[in-house]
Amino acid sequence: MDAFRPEFIFLDFDGVIMDSMALKLDSYCHAFEGMGFGRESIRKLQLASAGLSRQKTIPLMYEALSGSPMPEGLYAQALGRFSEHDDASRGKMVLKNGAGEFLAAAREARLPLAIVTGTPQEVIEKTVAHFGLGPYFARVCGSPGTKPQHLERLLGEFSLRAERCLYAGDAIKDQEAAVGLDIPFVGVNNGDDPFRPEGLMMEIKGLDALLPFLRHP
Repeated sequence: MDAFRPEFIFLDFDGVIMDSMALKLDSYCHAFEGMGFGRESIRKLQLASAGLSRQKTIPLMYEALSGSPMPEGLYAQALGRFSEHDDASRGKMVLKNGAGEFLAAAREARLPLAIVTGTPQEVIEKTVAHFGLGPYFARVCGSPGTKPQHLERLLGEFSLRAERCLYAGDAIKDQEAAVGLDIPFVGVNNGDDPFRPEGLMMEIKGLDALLPFLRHP
């Protein structure tokens, strides 16, 4: 695999670049506070819906936990509480082990990167700016817009061959987005083993495992 040097690497953000999934769980728990839902039940649904935007995840979680659709007013309240807690948590985020080394090496190798995440565009832009990560990325893509939509658009925008790219993500939704466009997928396994064998190029613990791909064949 060392001989394969991708033309472009797409990266999910939370759980791939940033070690922030526990903080996101705290935000979901804050969103549902007072509704009688247990933290462990919320955590399991967070894993099941990983890769989706908060706008889609919150009503899915509510319906799964309560057995009924989420009322519009309650949805607006929960989304506001999540966003407020998530914004307040930004300063507590830290890069995943190996992420900084990989980003620096990719920039040195002149290999373009893009963030493709379900986080709202304005939020991911704030987070990228907060940590000074902007220079590492050719594009930063959040919601609205799904991951498959962003990936397809970027393939066209940069005249890329899908089979010559990589997408690294930590969720089954990331894998499905990559496989649907014939983009080789690398799974970042944070301990929950979410991936299917089909379409999985390799599993890694951190982005530093991708350093061999930066070498010229």
